[in-house]
Amino acid sequence: MVGTPRNDHHPSDEGTERTGSSTHGQPSAKPALPAAQALLEMKAESTGSTCALLTPAIKTKLKELDSGQVLEVRVNDSTAREDIASWCRLSGNELLAMMDEGHRGLRFFLKKK
Repeated sequence: MVGTPRNDHHPSDEGTERTGSSTHGQPSAKPALPAAQALLEMKAESTGSTCALLTPAIKTKLKELDSGQVLEVRVNDSTAREDIASWCRLSGNELLAMMDEGHRGLRFFLKKK
């Protein structure tokens, strides 16, 4: 697994998730995503292999941020959904949003406590 932190990304630049539908049967516009001050990307070798490395990497990256700032986490392991949600509850950091981008992976937006 490789973790590649980047700080040059604006999270609203991409994403295809749509939620709900209007009263006329047309999909509603995608929700606005939180503006992230930092990015952490991790690629898993296999499904379920991120937990041991992902949460420590998130903790390390959050140390670089001030309270209230947002970290975007991108991971290609679908099991990270439960791992990150649980870690946020335990650590007191807020999970602001999660996007499932299908084959591209998952995106999470975490607000530092």
